[in-house]
Amino acid sequence: MPTDSTAMTDQLSQDLASLKIDRNAPPRRSLGGLLVIALIILGVGAVGVFVIYPKVSGALGGAGEVKTDEIRMVSPAQGSVQLSASGNVVALIYAKVAAKVPGRIAEIYVEEGQKIEKDAKVARLEDVDFKSGLASSRARAASSRARIAIARANVAELKVQIERERPLVEKGVTAKATLDDLVAKSDSLLASVRSAEAEAAASDAETRSLDVQLGSYLITSPISGTVVDKLVEVGEGVSPGFGTPGVVEVVDMSSLVVEVDVPESRISQIEVGAPAEILLDAYPANRLAGTVKEIGKRINKSKATVPIKVRFEQPPDQIVIKGAGSGADKPMLVLPDMAARVSFLGAKLDAKSLEQPPKRVVPTRAVVKRNNADVVFIVDGGAVRMVSVTTKGEYGGGLELETNLPERTKVVLDPPADLADGNKVKEKK
Repeated sequence: MPTDSTAMTDQLSQDLASLKIDRNAPPRRSLGGLLVIALIILGVGAVGVFVIYPKVSGALGGAGEVKTDEIRMVSPAQGSVQLSASGNVVALIYAKVAAKVPGRIAEIYVEEGQKIEKDAKVARLEDVDFKSGLASSRARAASSRARIAIARANVAELKVQIERERPLVEKGVTAKATLDDLVAKSDSLLASVRSAEAEAAASDAETRSLDVQLGSYLITSPISGTVVDKLVEVGEGVSPGFGTPGVVEVVDMSSLVVEVDVPESRISQIEVGAPAEILLDAYPANRLAGTVKEIGKRINKSKATVPIKVRFEQPPDQIVIKGAGSGADKPMLVLPDMAARVSFLGAKLDAKSLEQPPKRVVPTRAVVKRNNADVVFIVDGGAVRMVSVTTKGEYGGGLELETNLPERTKVVLDPPADLADGNKVKEKK
């Protein structure tokens, strides 16, 4: 049986054993220590990204983000441009020539592209049945006029008999009753004449009405112009109330203007009669003089714009493209719905200025010195290419470029000193 001293010794041994350090157990770290280590790692990463990486990237051929602009073709008018806007060519005078009555197309007298005068015949509807009704009406009118002639002849005959009988009655040779019968019969025939005349007048009026209606079967143009579209073919049915809206479309080519939408915030810069320059997408090398004709009276709420109509200084159907070299002059084909761009000018251009070709202009901030030569950095496929250029001086908000670089070529603005040929770049938005 253990003694009290032995029990106390065992208890002391257990307490000492619990204080022994296990050197094989993993170390325990506090939460605060872990946060400090994480912050140190993030700091080192930020220094690498924002300080070390750009320097290393520049040394290895990267130049980061750059601002860019384009090489443009600038005309003499650009020096006085206040505002530019895009739009389309529209006609002020045009017509969809339609039939006045329903029917089927029997003939079409015009072709697309043909010039016609006002009231020119365009097409004819099938009118055989209508002409039959008109012939019947004319026959009734002729019959009424024949009855009038017969009734008048009978009246004339009775007048002769009355004039013969009157002296005989006065002398008592014949009875007065015979004269009275002749007078009564004459009055009846006169009434028949008036009735026949009224019937003939009604038939004539019907005939004239049918003649007018027959004219509706012949379709004519209400304006002079050019046939731009045939809307139906022979045999197709048309109606003024539904179905096909017309037979042909006619446009007065001399009434063509350019309509553009201008932001309402810029409308104060435009006034009627102000000069403008028109550039058609179909003829990018030909600049045309224009004048503001009309400022719209309604605002497009969805786009916050006002429509502006600009007329051509020279009638569009008379514009001629000057032949280059030995080439012959040829008319410019200006058509409705052509895309166009209008530059509103501060001063009117003379004919000489319009004949001057546009010049190649590079932004001034894109030209820098490298090895005592003017160069630009062209952005091509995410990298830059250094190109030597020759300039002639300031023009159109930039430098006139003698070197033949394509229009709309992207160039770097304010190239940094360490930018080199072949460096990778990213355009700033």
